[in-house]
Amino acid sequence: MRTTLDIPDETFRKAKIAAVERGITLREIVVRALNRELIHTPEHPVRRAQFPIFQSKAKGLLTPEVVREAEREEDESQDGLTR
Repeated sequence: MRTTLDIPDETFRKAKIAAVERGITLREIVVRALNRELIHTPEHPVRRAQFPIFQSKAKGLLTPEVVREAEREEDESQDGLTR
């Protein structure tokens, strides 16, 4: 399909240079960029890892022992809420 786009001069220049450096056409640069952008639509959201967040009274280095103690404290406070 043919269409007309109004692309800022600097963006167009960078795209042309990238196409030449990669040995592909400007059309291919645009198609690849659009496809990459469309992958991250609400149908295919970028997923980030979710890590538990908890408070700790510990000061200083975050050692395995400090983490275990903070987790124990968190578990105890959660147990108190569920009873």
